[in-house]
Amino acid sequence: MRVLADFAMQGRWRAVAVAAGLGVLGIFIPPVAILSAAVVALVALRLGMGQALFVAGFAALILGALVFAMMGGSPLIGVTAGLAQWLPAAAMGVVLRQSVSWRATLSMAALVAGGLVLLVRLLVPDLESAWVAAGREMLAPFVDGNGPAEEDVETALTAIAPFLTGMLAGIFLLSMAISLLIARYWQALLYNPGAFGTEFRELQMGRGLAVAVVVLALFGQLADQPLALELAFILGVVFFLQGLAVMHGLTHAQGMSSFWLVGMYVLLVLALPQMFLLIAALGAIDGVARLRERFPARGRNGQD
Repeated sequence: MRVLADFAMQGRWRAVAVAAGLGVLGIFIPPVAILSAAVVALVALRLGMGQALFVAGFAALILGALVFAMMGGSPLIGVTAGLAQWLPAAAMGVVLRQSVSWRATLSMAALVAGGLVLLVRLLVPDLESAWVAAGREMLAPFVDGNGPAEEDVETALTAIAPFLTGMLAGIFLLSMAISLLIARYWQALLYNPGAFGTEFRELQMGRGLAVAVVVLALFGQLADQPLALELAFILGVVFFLQGLAVMHGLTHAQGMSSFWLVGMYVLLVLALPQMFLLIAALGAIDGVARLRERFPARGRNGQD
């Protein structure tokens, strides 16, 4: 990872090549796209928005050309896909560069994500039906005839359609936040070794947002308001990150084995929905109760 970051930061054309290459690979292996966005975010963190826009713009053009050459599709598909992931990563990188505050950066990103959900709901009159129709069309090749399978798909689409806009916005926010975390890690690795662990362990979104996510979740559940649940999920993403910071912080402060963190991430892979809710709840509790301040450090094992 350090070799990749170091190569990208040796010149802006190298950064363009790395971002575009990872972007193409991300078409076939989606998680790799997070690394391509991290390259652009690293440029933004280190050199500012101008250089990040240069890298994102030319990488998007290369991605469009490669999509056309490899798949025969419109180059605009590749250009749009590239800019859609790289411009938000650059924006978040610049906010973090200028504010030096994860709280400000993630709050801004969550606000934009929530605003987009509201905008989509305003612009699309019957959004739920639109999602059901789109899902039906996408899944049509995998459903044969008019049997039970088709009915099950229709039922599932109808059930998730009211929440799908917020879910997609939250997932995209999480992917951008992970890209920024990787970029910040790379930046520390190259220019300030050891700084990332300390910074991440201190991530704190504050009591106000912690109360807001709980109120939105309860209101959405009790009053059957999908929009409130969508907004709660978006805020839940930032408190999921805070929950991870709490686990890292407590493990570090108490001198515990890194086995506990490995176990947590293994459980995340095996039971993502349940672990997401649990860790997000831990983050929200920490926002109010300041758990890390209640457990004095006993020793350090040198692990981040």
